[in-house]
Formats: sequence, structure tokens, C-alpha cells
Amino acid sequence: MPLGAKLLSVTIHGVYRPGWALCGGETDGTRNYGDMLGACVKGAVDRLPLSDAASWCLSGWRWWIRDRWRHDQIIGGRQMTQDQRNSQELSENIHRPGATAAASTTTRVATGASGEIPSDALVTVIVPAYNVQVSIGETLSSLLRQTWSNLEIIVVDDGSSDKSVEIARMYASLEVPGRTLAVMTKSNGGVGSARNLGLTRARGEWIIFLDSDDAFVPGAVAHMVAARNKLGDGKWLVEPNAVEVTRGGLNTRRTLAREPMPSPRDQREVILQYNFGAFTSLFPREFFDEVGVFDETMAFVEDWEFWIRAVYSGWRFHRTEEVLCNVWATAGSMMSNRAAMDAGEDQALRRNLARFRDEMTPAEVAFVERRLDVGSPQGLLKAMAANLRDGNLEEAKAQLNAAASVMPAQKRVVMKQRISRLPGGMKWLQKRQATIDGYVDYDPSTGR
Repeated sequence: MPLGAKLLSVTIHGVYRPGWALCGGETDGTRNYGDMLGACVKGAVDRLPLSDAASWCLSGWRWWIRDRWRHDQIIGGRQMTQDQRNSQELSENIHRPGATAAASTTTRVATGASGEIPSDALVTVIVPAYNVQVSIGETLSSLLRQTWSNLEIIVVDDGSSDKSVEIARMYASLEVPGRTLAVMTKSNGGVGSARNLGLTRARGEWIIFLDSDDAFVPGAVAHMVAARNKLGDGKWLVEPNAVEVTRGGLNTRRTLAREPMPSPRDQREVILQYNFGAFTSLFPREFFDEVGVFDETMAFVEDWEFWIRAVYSGWRFHRTEEVLCNVWATAGSMMSNRAAMDAGEDQALRRNLARFRDEMTPAEVAFVERRLDVGSPQGLLKAMAANLRDGNLEEAKAQLNAAASVMPAQKRVVMKQRISRLPGGMKWLQKRQATIDGYVDYDPSTGR
């Protein structure tokens, strides 16, 4: 490395503590974008001429300073915790004069709250199942191992043709203190209908959904209950942080949701850009009385349609810091069918635009209409990754620009777009994609 590049690297690493690898790389949990820039510049000086690396540095400085100004909030000389920010923003929404229609809707978050969850409360976990004989045992074992003392587990088989029902019934025959396990069967009608049927049987005042190819860590339910109690009054849904299980090594710092949870004030805007909700969240029963149940006519992305409905009804999400759930993507699963997922996203937006148009601001309506014209940003990013692998850098850049235009809240995507505009930026993104693929042992059948 040239001496100047070495000096630049030393200078940057004296200012930042490297912890993030750019654009979805490993994290140390700090969520500090200065660390991301440090990793970015390190990559630049390792791979590019000094003049190009310096260009990256200057561009990154401007972006990082703006981000630091916006996000480092101080209370009495110390940085605010996420819970403190949530509480302050809810208070501001309630007391701010001249609030907009969108902010007025957010005000409802602080009303209609559920009380503190007692330590012996019955929590119901609904597990929809369809041809999951190779994974449902792990899912149910993870629920039997929960530290929460009072758990009702309901498996709803959606017309499986394999041994899923037999495996579930074997688990139901076990006698485990503090656990009841029931198995329901129905003809195939989709995951939404399975979840809805489970709701009709649920006895708990608090409800969680867990897919039959995923698994909780032993303290997951207890951690979510504790987080919900800590939030106090309000229309909150607590979702667990999760990590995706790939063919590569398991890294709990590379979480499934790599962006921080949007603040309560911003969730109404951001939910139109991308899905940050999770079925593994802890729901109070009254949530379904107000928001409704799952749309059984939607075969794909019924979750995003549901979360848009929830957020526009005044509910807000809080994500735990702890990684509490392992999520698998399997070949042939819904998540691996990208074309159907893209069509489902458009359907979810159209349905909620029709439902909430009168309550939406003109800017929100305009954004949804533009998003429908541009297409799914997640689909565009998947296509971009494929083009990076194939060396089609110009096509990849165009897809990245399109995705960033309708996903401005995703800093990871915005940073990639900024890099793509710098000298050698697309080459760097191509190398980075290859690094990620190697790390996770990329599987084309699942797209992960």
C-alpha cells in the first residue's frame, strides 16, 4: 500500500473504531455509522488508488456528520436509550400543537394500552404448518424449552401431505409442566387462513406466531414480555431480533433486520417503504379486535399488508436488542419466490391505499403511487445482486438507483447508492457481494 494510503488508513482508524463492514456486513451491535464509514474507507484504501480513496473519505465525512447530528440525541449530557426516544416521541406527538394528520394518527399509540403482563399470564403461540416434517420438530422443541412458565401451543396444519401432523401429535402427547399443545387440521387454504383458525382456538390474552421452520431461543417469550412491560402504556407490538440461518456460519451480529427499528414517529412513513414488522411479535388480544385478522385472499406478502394496516391504525413496533429467533429460508418457500413476492407487495400497497386513502396525506398517496410505478425495491435489490455476480455493473447500478429512490429510510441502500457514484464504486460493491456470498455460502435455490 502506498505511504499516503497507509497514513489515510491510520488517520481514519484513529477517528473511528471499525466495527461495521459496509452494506450489510458484520456488525458489533453499536449501530454507529461512523464505524460503518471506517470500514468503508478501510476497504477503499485497500482496493483503490489514494485519490479515489480520499474522494470516498470526504463524501463519507459529509454524510456521517449529517447523520450524527440527526441521530445522537442527548438527555442531561448522556445519549438517549431507544426506550427513552420512544417515550419522548410519543409525548411530543401528543402535545405538539398543529400536528399533521399523520402525526395525529400516531397520537393513538399512547391510548388504549394493555396493562402490565403478570408473570403467570398465559401466552399462546400459534404455529401454522404445511409440509414441514423436517423442521417442525425443532420449532416445537424450541417452544417446549421456553423459560416462560405458562404457554399454550397451537399447531394448525394447512393440509400437509407429509408427516407434519404425526410429528406435531407426537409432541402433543408429551407431558411438560406449564405447556399445553393442541393440533388442528384443515384443508389447504394458505398461511393466513391457518393463523386465523389458530386465533379462534387461542385462550391466551397475549399471542405470538412462529412459523414451523423457525425456532426461538429458550428465553424468547420471557424477554419479549419483559420488553413489553418496560415500555409501559401504549399500543405496542414487541418483536424479537432475529438472525437468518444460512449454509455458512451463524453470526448473531448480522441480524435479519439490519436497519434500526424506525422511531414511533417515523413508522407510518417507513412502513410504506419496506416491511419492518414480524409475526413473531408479542400481540395483545385486543389488537386483533381493532386491526382485524389476516387477509386470506393474499397468498404472498400478507404480512406487509397486515403491518401497514396495523401502523395506520395507530400501533407501533419495538424490537428487542437481543437476538431471540432463528429464521430459515428453504428452497421452494414463499420467501424464495421473488416474482410472487413482488406482486404481493404491490397488492398489499393497493389494498391499503384503497382502505386508508382518506386518512393519508397527499405526500403519502403520491409516494405509494410512485412506488407502484417503480416496482418492488426488494426485488430490485435481488436483481442488482444477481447482476453484480454476473458482472453486469451498469444494470446493477440502475437497479440500485431505482430501489434507493423508493426506500430512502434504508441507510444501507442509500450508502450503497452513494458508493456506486464514486470512482470504482461499482467494482467495490461487486467485490463486497462476492465476500458476502462466500461468508453465507450463497444458495441460489433460496436466494440467500
